[in-house]
Formats: sequence, structure tokens, C-alpha cells
Amino acid sequence: GPSARQVDILGPGGALKGRAQVHANYVELQDAAGQDRGAIGVVVAQGRLRLFLVRGDAERTLVGWSDNHRVYNAENKLLGYYNWSAIWSVVYDPELRPLGRAQCIAYQGVCAAGVAGFLLGLL
Repeated sequence: GPSARQVDILGPGGALKGRAQVHANYVELQDAAGQDRGAIGVVVAQGRLRLFLVRGDAERTLVGWSDNHRVYNAENKLLGYYNWSAIWSVVYDPELRPLGRAQCIAYQGVCAAGVAGFLLGLL
């Protein structure tokens, strides 16, 4: 298939935290050492798009989901928020403190949600 667009995930001070491999309808997340941490993908459920986060293990365990700029764990607890502009996607904790950012230029919604799941500790 087409090659992925690689995006660096930066912490609040600009340090490299990980990388996102961005595809059309899913994003793979890796830590700074290049280890596979998991992925986020688009699933249509009850007639609407939902974003599901799965761990990078053999079982692809469901660890959370995203909707409307919010990230939840598998128990539906709100973990944090994300937003994006033309260049930067920014992730926030529940108190709206910035946790990091990434340049999600393509497929911004799924890329930003995947980066958020990674920085919020789901992956």
C-alpha cells in the first residue's frame, strides 16, 4: 500500500516522545526507541465514526477510544483532550495542561487522537 507519513511526537519541552505512522484510516504509534506501542483506527459503529485505540500486543487489546476531541480508556473514563490547528495537534490532560504535540498535517482527526492516546498513557 502507500507509504505512511511519519510524524514526531514531542513532549511539552520539545523532546522526542515517540512517532506516529499515519495511514489513511489508521495510525500506528511507536515510542522514541521505535517499539510498536499500538494503533488507532476508524470503525463505524451505530452509524457514526468512532476511533478505537488498541495496544501493540499480539491480541491487539482494546485500551480506549476517542470521540469529539476527547480520549477515554476502555472503562469510559475521560483521560484528556486534544485539538489541532493547520500545523500542530496538541494534547491536554483533564486539567487542560499541555502534554505534548505533533505536526499532524494529513488525516488530522485520527492522527491527533492517536497522538493523544499515546501521550495520555494508553499505548
